[in-house]
Amino acid sequence: MMSRTGRNHLFNVAALAGFLVAAADCGGNSTSRQASESIARTKQTLLQDHIDVCNADPRVTMGLVSLDICVGADLFFRETFSGNGRSCASCHPAGHNFTIDPAFIATLPADDPLFIAENDDTLAGLERPALMRQFGLILENVDGTESPTTKFVMRSVPHCFSLSTSVTAQAIPNDGTTRPPNERTGWSGDGAPNQGELRDFQTGAVVQHYTKSLSRTPGIDFVLPTSTELDKIVAFLRTIGRSNELTLSSVALTDAGADSGRLTFLTPAKRCNGCHNNAGANVAAAFNRNFDTGVERLRIDSLNTLGIPFDGGFGGQGLASFNFDADKDGILDSFGNGTFNTPPLIEAADTGPFFHTNAFDAIEDAVAFYNTTAFTQSPVGNPAPNLTTTEIANLGRFLRVLNASFNAQLAIARINGVIPIITAERNHFSELQQTLASLALTEVNDALADLGGVSGLNASAQTDLTAAQGFLQTAATHSSHTQRLTAAQSALTSVTSANASLGTGMAFTMGQGVLMF
Repeated sequence: MMSRTGRNHLFNVAALAGFLVAAADCGGNSTSRQASESIARTKQTLLQDHIDVCNADPRVTMGLVSLDICVGADLFFRETFSGNGRSCASCHPAGHNFTIDPAFIATLPADDPLFIAENDDTLAGLERPALMRQFGLILENVDGTESPTTKFVMRSVPHCFSLSTSVTAQAIPNDGTTRPPNERTGWSGDGAPNQGELRDFQTGAVVQHYTKSLSRTPGIDFVLPTSTELDKIVAFLRTIGRSNELTLSSVALTDAGADSGRLTFLTPAKRCNGCHNNAGANVAAAFNRNFDTGVERLRIDSLNTLGIPFDGGFGGQGLASFNFDADKDGILDSFGNGTFNTPPLIEAADTGPFFHTNAFDAIEDAVAFYNTTAFTQSPVGNPAPNLTTTEIANLGRFLRVLNASFNAQLAIARINGVIPIITAERNHFSELQQTLASLALTEVNDALADLGGVSGLNASAQTDLTAAQGFLQTAATHSSHTQRLTAAQSALTSVTSANASLGTGMAFTMGQGVLMF
């Protein structure tokens, strides 16, 4: 429950079903009907524009990516839905693990749509810019939009990797949650409106984050995505990252400390595998559960200093007053039931800071949380795992290697995608080729950061990855297609060797969405 891969991902927004139903019912007079018809015609034209773009994309024409996935990706990365200029990529860029953090935010230009609350007085209350810039926290009206500047919480941005493995809800939940929402999205598991499915998440994101004013009026502040657009976006979302789980009992890691961490992870008394079965997001029965781990008690101190409302997790929509005591001081201070859902850990090590609070910087710090009284005194904290210092360090090594292998295989998928495009297109679509190579380089850099963050972790793999850096830099920048092809082929050899040296039993099935940006 430590990474920000929280159930999935666009943004974690309110269950806005009532608002959206009311919005859909407008149009009782001829003027509003005409406006709605005009918007529908415009939307049809805009969708066709995305289809036309994808029909000319070599990834589609060569069969590397389906038309639906390409269109969904184009909507995800570039469609603003007639809003304030933001798209999903504003907080979920493909080149930064589909998430943002303070270091990444600091690289953005002042006029980036992410900073719309700083640049448009009408939207001054849409974000808390200082908290976003310093801690990577986004303002979310998860419990309703009726008082957007006072009824809110601050949450980190979850990444979008491997959503197809992590959104399944229990048929009849017994963890304090309900159905609907029918799937577990957003940090608290209730991040999508309407039926609460991943396909609905875009609708909630548009209302919460794309709006031109805090009135959030459809047709004026934004245009809601159509059912067809939602279908295509969710097709893309379900293909970002891996679509399979591991069997940790069959995994063997080259690094002794990392493999010891794997065995600790599987030890029932340590309780890791019970919630994150095989380092995924599910319990053994293959559905995602919510838990109250007490993590809100250890949120960033600045939130307390500034009087930012506490986050009560799942539920709370429509309530007029606080119903939950998040910090356990005997005073009701939040909306919800205190539970948050379980993210996968395979992608965790390089997507920190961790938890919905962004309160822990390194993966080892996130592991050590389970020794704190905040966890051990929580509803699920007994029996305590009592992790030793060595166990924490080795669990960190284990999770770093898992993530590095994921990075390497993601890079391999992108290199395997770009090689046939270079071969067939030569210098046509050179920018697309270079961007795919650059995205593969990003994953190699992430793998090196995973392994290099502690001492002596898989030195041989690091040597191969360092060689791949040079090859991919050439593939991402060279003007000659022959040089790009040779460099990409050499990079593939090096990354494949690096991945093999990490251990065995870590084969991931990557989706077509990893080729999109």
